[in-house]
Amino acid sequence: MSIARCTSSHPIIRRIRQACAEPFEAFEECLRQNEAATSNCTEQVRRFLQCAEQVPPPGPPTIQTEPLPGT
Repeated sequence: MSIARCTSSHPIIRRIRQACAEPFEAFEECLRQNEAATSNCTEQVRRFLQCAEQVPPPGPPTIQTEPLPGT
């Protein structure tokens, strides 16, 4: 459970879950329907992984600074 909590709070995991919610849900549903034959879900997992690979990693934190006087 602690590993699941850790990974689910990681910024890239959160971004993937948001961006790829639909293919991930399709994959989960396929697994539920094919518990005895999970190999039937290769297309769904391929779509999810393809989506996840397209999610850009979060950038570095931005620091807002005030302009220097006279600039």
